[in-house]
Amino acid sequence: MFLKTLFQHYILFKFIFCVVSYLTAQKSDVGSVNNAFLVFYFPQLSEISAGIDKNAPLIKESRQYIEESKSNRLIADSAKGLSVNFNLSGQSIHENRPGQSYNQTYRTVGSVFVRKPLYHWGTLDSQSRIAELAESYAIQKTDSVRSNLLIEVKAEFMNLLLLKKRLLLENESLKFSENLEKELSKRKEIGLGTELEVTVATISKLEHSIKISQIKRTLENKKTVFKYDTGYNKELDLSIPKEFLLFCETHSFKNNFPQIIGSHSSGDIEELKTLIKTEKENSFIAKNSQKPKINLVGGFYQDQIDLPDNPDSVRRNNFLVGVEANWNLWDSSRSKGERQLALARKRKFEIQLESSVRKLRSELTSLQSQIKSIIDQINLSRKLLLATKSQYEKSKIEFEQNQITSKDLLTSKINLIDAELGLTESVLTYFRIKFKYEALIQFQKY
Repeated sequence: MFLKTLFQHYILFKFIFCVVSYLTAQKSDVGSVNNAFLVFYFPQLSEISAGIDKNAPLIKESRQYIEESKSNRLIADSAKGLSVNFNLSGQSIHENRPGQSYNQTYRTVGSVFVRKPLYHWGTLDSQSRIAELAESYAIQKTDSVRSNLLIEVKAEFMNLLLLKKRLLLENESLKFSENLEKELSKRKEIGLGTELEVTVATISKLEHSIKISQIKRTLENKKTVFKYDTGYNKELDLSIPKEFLLFCETHSFKNNFPQIIGSHSSGDIEELKTLIKTEKENSFIAKNSQKPKINLVGGFYQDQIDLPDNPDSVRRNNFLVGVEANWNLWDSSRSKGERQLALARKRKFEIQLESSVRKLRSELTSLQSQIKSIIDQINLSRKLLLATKSQYEKSKIEFEQNQITSKDLLTSKINLIDAELGLTESVLTYFRIKFKYEALIQFQKY
């Protein structure tokens, strides 16, 4: 009793330490409390999740969109700045003036022109704002991809755990069928059994062998896809510790939920808000595209003029400073079409935003119902497991006493295995749903 109590305190202390360490290291991760549970029992999952940012191909690709948007923003901001152009040319001049002999000379001339926008009715600022919004959109998209990928990785890891559990149970069933086949063969030899009972056990053994082959093939395929998606190259540890099985049988799952409020958001909602702001700026640019644009210009250039009745030329240095106005008087309704296009897109995104908000609230409500339902299913699965354990123990005794057939014994064993697998699957399903729910509740606005 003392050792059992000591072991329980050790497990409790280890779990608390794991929770505190995980929450400290993974502040940005979704579903931190439930993550801590899984990390406690499956520490490799923490290593895989931590390496997502560095190794996952999808995250690497998304990051390049951010770099691309930063470059576009730099290009947009440069339109408001000073532009300087320098030109230097060398020429060979061949002249044949009337009344003068043929003359050939060389010359070099240079020029520098400076241009700075003074007043463009705010269109340049709007272009910079669009580039800034595009960068924000790329960051939002990358964070959304990361969040969704983390949820998918955890869900797929639990699917792998379940497949591995199914494989172990099928191997256990196969071993049971083999032993039963041997036992029935011995009984048949001494006249206590029939050929039909041996055949039934043989068929069960073959069925389990086929299932094992199918599960192995599926498991290897899913492991390959999982490693590619996560960029994780180490061997996966898919063993389920006894402590987790005990957790499945004894943990009290709560269905307390935070109140759903209107301020909840999601990656899709924030992205739509950004797109709406972008189309507002596009509409503003189209509206002012035909107004005169004022620029400050200045420059220095050299030219050469001929002197009358003289073969020599005079080189001049010229300086100029002034203001230019570019006015697009007529564009055949191009700007009108661009503005209508921006307004139509803006309205489309607004409709999508309204739908996404309603969808989010419906999804949160649905996930709450699913969590309540899966908790009830876990409780029923526990009762079923206890019943099948009792059935199997009684079946073994009655089979030894020849009160039931081997088929009944096989059925009770299969029922027990299905109940064990069903309970584990229900608990893992609870975590999958809870991860998605907490990801939506804990979404951070940009």
